[in-house]
Amino acid sequence: MKIYITGKVTGEPIAECTIKFGTAQKQLEALGHQAINPLAVVNDFKATWQDAMKLCIKALMDADAIYLLACSNNSKGAAVEIELAKHLQIPMFNNLKNIPK
Repeated sequence: MKIYITGKVTGEPIAECTIKFGTAQKQLEALGHQAINPLAVVNDFKATWQDAMKLCIKALMDADAIYLLACSNNSKGAAVEIELAKHLQIPMFNNLKNIPK
């Protein structure tokens, strides 16, 4: 499955974001999934929030599911992605163990 990773980026230290999204990506790939890392999608920490969200939403539309990082509940961008996923009935997971193989 293609799984989009969502979580808080704005206002977070770049190194912290790189680690948390990179770790999730590696974990999903170890389970045999294709991870969509929004940091790689945007690839520019200086992009405006609006421009980054446009790129991320496009990437989300190619996903089969979403993996929610624990920090997702503190993110305006993640809230947009989650709400969109709900309306489009894209499955969401907040635990790696619950993701079907």
